[in-house]
Amino acid sequence: RPTSTTGTTLPIALFYRQQRSTSDIMPASSKSNDANGGIVVMHWFRKGLRLHDNPALLHALSLANNGTTTTNSNNNNSNGRIYPVYVVDPNCYALFKCSVLRAKFLLECVRDLDASLKERGSRLYVATGDPVEVLPRLWEEWGVTHVTHEADETGEPYAVERDAAVREAAKDAGGGRRVEVMEFATETLLPLGDVPGGYVANVGGMASNVPGTMAAFQKLLGRIDRGNIPLPLDAPREEDFPSRQSESGDGNESYDDKYLPLENPWEIPWPRGYERDEIGPVWTRKDCMDPSLTPIAKGGETLALQRLQKAVTARPDWTAAFEKPKTSCTEVSSPSTTVLSPYLSLGCLSPRTAWHAVSDANRRASSGTNRSKPPVSLHGQLLWRDFNNLIAHSANAQHPGSWGRMKDNPYCRDVPWSSDPEYLAAWKGGRTGYPWIDACMAQLRTEGWIHHLGRHAVACFLTRGDLWQSWEEGADHFEGLLLDADYALNNFNWLWLSCSGFFYQYFRCYSPVAFQKKNDPNGNYIRRWVPELANLPAKNIYEPWKANVAILNKAGVKLGKNYPRPIVEHSVASKENMSKMSLAYDMHKDKVAAEKKGNGKKAASSRGAAKAPPKKKAKKQTKLR
Repeated sequence: RPTSTTGTTLPIALFYRQQRSTSDIMPASSKSNDANGGIVVMHWFRKGLRLHDNPALLHALSLANNGTTTTNSNNNNSNGRIYPVYVVDPNCYALFKCSVLRAKFLLECVRDLDASLKERGSRLYVATGDPVEVLPRLWEEWGVTHVTHEADETGEPYAVERDAAVREAAKDAGGGRRVEVMEFATETLLPLGDVPGGYVANVGGMASNVPGTMAAFQKLLGRIDRGNIPLPLDAPREEDFPSRQSESGDGNESYDDKYLPLENPWEIPWPRGYERDEIGPVWTRKDCMDPSLTPIAKGGETLALQRLQKAVTARPDWTAAFEKPKTSCTEVSSPSTTVLSPYLSLGCLSPRTAWHAVSDANRRASSGTNRSKPPVSLHGQLLWRDFNNLIAHSANAQHPGSWGRMKDNPYCRDVPWSSDPEYLAAWKGGRTGYPWIDACMAQLRTEGWIHHLGRHAVACFLTRGDLWQSWEEGADHFEGLLLDADYALNNFNWLWLSCSGFFYQYFRCYSPVAFQKKNDPNGNYIRRWVPELANLPAKNIYEPWKANVAILNKAGVKLGKNYPRPIVEHSVASKENMSKMSLAYDMHKDKVAAEKKGNGKKAASSRGAAKAPPKKKAKKQTKLR
């Protein structure tokens, strides 16, 4: 049995194990690489790209060391084998819409995982392609009897389809044998679903009953084992791996030069079944070597744990006093937050490990520290993450595939957004004419990251604030460029910031000028990310269109040439959009009322009426070129 980081002995998988597998008892006909019919286990790494706090991996090792097939109950640990596997699947969420930076980050995570396994006398076997085709071939090649992996509980559409197909393939792995597939809920602090200790299990087993606010979610958490978060499990040691397993598959065929980690992003295969114009971002080998791309973080569990140590453990007072809204989004030398999110998104860092690191730092903080509390504290950020995942799980349980879109999403209000390719392209390219917005978009392209307040500003600007474009477009763009792109969190944040769900104070609008002018009056952040404006005086850098010609000429700024004029007039657009949102909310209320009465015609009429312009329209919007 594994031990926790505090040395307490813990049982494997009793808390984490999902109630789903292909078989409870392996049939007697199971094939094995060993003549005596020993257990051969594959641990399939997906998003949980780590060794620490990995119950699925520990269970695989326990099976390989101690388990046997039903035909040979006297086998000892010399018969077991384990094959840690990662499949580079271009259709998975992490890679389907993927920038060069995130592709590099993921491959760094995979190589780091391989290095850590080699330190323990094992290795990572890396294949490419469709797991539904690749895994059965490996099962046959290695005589696999069991597979363990981390569960995807959010209901992300591709993951649901993939996992169902893999489980089906495992029922008939050839030769009349079956492979048992076991999944473990370890992506969040507590399991999401209707399983022991899970959130849904504690709201009556109905996903539609989960709390819809952070305050209610915190109350739910407090009812589950009094809010205690399970201790993380230690990473396995070299002696935990089967003693007889070598680098050869069956004693004859060497794998020294097979199934190696990819070195470069251009080695990742093209997504199956899609043309160039159906995915994005699209990049070339030349883009992969662009020296201007400087990611805010490098990938891998090793660096994740180092960053946790440096950002949290080594700064107890800072950790205890942390308040997310008070951190700076205009730092140009070093980030004002932990930047652990990229590691959490791919599972290089366990959320439970992060939680208890924060708890330990809080205990060590000096007595005079003003301790923050959820939801703004660091613990609060991890709670937000669980809450977002739970909402995604709930949405998809009610309407499969609805999370991440407006249609059928039970948590999203129907808003009649416009569709203007010119506006969208200007926003994506950081050419809106608003320096603060454009600086944020430049940082996103270059580093794969923006501070959360910057994300708030650009999301509001694209949607309800200025351009009135759909949040789905913004979420899609962020999904492609963020190092920490996360199916649950990204879509939740866009619903919130567009006032389509969870947050409805649409009259509170981020100014693309005043919002950061008070925090960074000299415009250092803009000078860093929009160098064409670097020589402007501080009083003009947020609004260059108000500077006289002499000032612009001296600074080398030519509006409309090397820097665009504002694409909209914020004072006009924001007021007009508030009127649109007010009407959309009225239409939503009518629709809900009609649906409660069972009047489908009225509900349909309300949706159509929402496309009409507001009755009390603000000053007509003009485009400024």
